[in-house]
Amino acid sequence: MSRIKKKRIALIVGAIAAYFLLIFLLISAETAYGSKDGILTFPDALWYSLVTLTTVGYGDLFPQSPGGRMIGAVFLLLSTGVLALLFGLAYSMLTGRFFPHLRLWFHRHDKWIIFYPDNEASRVLASRFTDGCIIFCNTERKDDLAAMFLRDDPQTLLNLPFAAQGKRLLFAMSENVEKNEQLAQSLLSRPVHIYCRGEGLNESLPDNVVRFNQYDCAARLYWQLKPLSPAGEQVLLLGNGRFAQTLLNHGILTAPPSCSFEVFGDWQMWKALHEGLCRLPSSILDLHFHPGSWSGYRPLFESADRIILCSDDEKQNRELLRLLRQYYVTKDEFHVRASPGFQKAFYFGTPDMLFTPELVMRQRQHSLARALHEMYRSSADYPVPAWEELSDFLKHSNLAAADHLLTKVRLLLPEENVLALTPANCKKAAERFAALSDEERERLRAIEHYRWLTFHALYNWQYAQIRNNAARQHPLMVPYEQLSPEDRRKDDSAWLQLSTITSEEDL
Repeated sequence: MSRIKKKRIALIVGAIAAYFLLIFLLISAETAYGSKDGILTFPDALWYSLVTLTTVGYGDLFPQSPGGRMIGAVFLLLSTGVLALLFGLAYSMLTGRFFPHLRLWFHRHDKWIIFYPDNEASRVLASRFTDGCIIFCNTERKDDLAAMFLRDDPQTLLNLPFAAQGKRLLFAMSENVEKNEQLAQSLLSRPVHIYCRGEGLNESLPDNVVRFNQYDCAARLYWQLKPLSPAGEQVLLLGNGRFAQTLLNHGILTAPPSCSFEVFGDWQMWKALHEGLCRLPSSILDLHFHPGSWSGYRPLFESADRIILCSDDEKQNRELLRLLRQYYVTKDEFHVRASPGFQKAFYFGTPDMLFTPELVMRQRQHSLARALHEMYRSSADYPVPAWEELSDFLKHSNLAAADHLLTKVRLLLPEENVLALTPANCKKAAERFAALSDEERERLRAIEHYRWLTFHALYNWQYAQIRNNAARQHPLMVPYEQLSPEDRRKDDSAWLQLSTITSEEDL
């Protein structure tokens, strides 16, 4: 308990004690005086004090003794203060926490969707929810019909006596990542699902905590809306900031065969962090870096299937689009990370596009990843940990496999230009795979193996005869041709998993 709260409690207890002491002294003085019309009982003394302190003053009772009248005078002097106190309490109830908490009590069984702090990102995300009780913490804004704005911090809110009676979601949306992490850590014991704006992997991340950031949301949304062609594409990527790096990481992991990436800018740091990817042969990952200016590469711009302008600076992307349009002949497939403008292009990656429940909560992706893991777990002939026991890296591996399902469906059904997973196209794709000959399956097995290998290479795993997770070593970090026939056939399960998606709930 804080020192301020302790002082307040001490003052309240002292005031109550002083009040009852005056009541006792009043009765004692009146009894000693001996008048039958005096205030001789506790109920009479209580009634007299209340009507005096509230300035009502009925006059039906009044002290007879000199001592009693002195105490009565004290009550009279206090009456103005008590009246001011009552008005203050009433005002505090109207403008403070009482009525917001009362409103929350009426919604105690509903889903609470809590945002902290009150900023642009949290307001964008809150506007996308169509159900639940929207609550903003630590804000001075006034409540409206769509949301509640509380001065309480999330800890105080979730410590209310009735706070555990329904589903609780908390979105820690501060740009200060450490602040979000600290808030999430302080609430781990509370029954709340926490979506924490943060970075990186954490081997001990609790199952009720999900990390997200705008870069990852931008990349996942982009590749969902603009998946690469199953026939392969030549992609030019200009920009070397966080958006560009995350976009490239996701693109590499979801790309079908025959795709190449031409990357412009200073990527020395990225290459140093991802040495494993840079060591992969071009037959697995066709990735080329062009340091410095993009000038002098006109043939690449003319032949590219898509050109992505993905600097962290929106103005720079717009200016680059203007220059390329003005001086280069291209296939007119410009994808620009910026707010929509007058120039014809596909625009993506701005905050109003990114912060949606689907991208931040990733419920569909997590559901698919869990289902894939459970299928693998049930078919394995050796003990496999449950989802809750996996490290964050292994969870991320399953999430990447879930993201690749759309690529698998597009590869199996190239004639349909599938843009989203549905039970119908998953079933059709699984039937198409099941009908393939063993020779035809070989190509798809190799694709799955190289997807798995590329994901591990992204985090610098290497080959070793014996698997060692701590040292990031695995015996399957080899070209597909070096796998045993048994290890090759294991990759069939990654394609047959499509048959398990039989309803919208599975997605």
